Amino acid sequence: MARRKKPSRIPGLHVWLLAAALGLAGVIFGRDDPQMRDTFFDMAGRLLKDESTPRETMAGGARIIDGDTLDLDGNRIRLFGIDAPERAQTCRRANHDWNCGTEATAALVRAIGDRKLTCEKRDVDRYDRIVAVCHAGDVELNTWMVRNGWALAYRQYGGEIYGANERAAKADKAGVWSGQFENPWEWRRLH
Repeated sequence: MARRKKPSRIPGLHVWLLAAALGLAGVIFGRDDPQMRDTFFDMAGRLLKDESTPRETMAGGARIIDGDTLDLDGNRIRLFGIDAPERAQTCRRANHDWNCGTEATAALVRAIGDRKLTCEKRDVDRYDRIVAVCHAGDVELNTWMVRNGWALAYRQYGGEIYGANERAAKADKAGVWSGQFENPWEWRRLH
């Protein structure tokens, strides 16, 4: 008689409950310490990200729209949990304006290179774009964009999982962190 193999992951509902508990702990224990709060949120986000529920995946060649949006074989993809400067957005560095939106787009193009993408669907946004985590080979593009300072963790939409990468990019003065900028969501609201 064959022995049943124990599942290697926590079942779905338990994952969500544990992630919620970690988020609550972040709010309670991180009240006076934002770094501790972000650590709890990062742990909760990683737990949800690693959930064993299979997700729809797409693969193919990409056309880059901007620093957080691409077209994957006819499907418009919005990178999950990040927000990059808009193409027309400018930032300020050393008392000069520079087109950080165009540079963020170019950074995503460089990160992908000539590799095919694999994207894992997370949701569909109000503009009917697929919200996904995308990989170019071994590089997770969502994380890469935040860690290299070309996008911010979009905490309002699940981006808390990129908080540690954002702090590292800020400390390194990478990308937009090399000067002053408006958060992309604020820039869109004003323009």
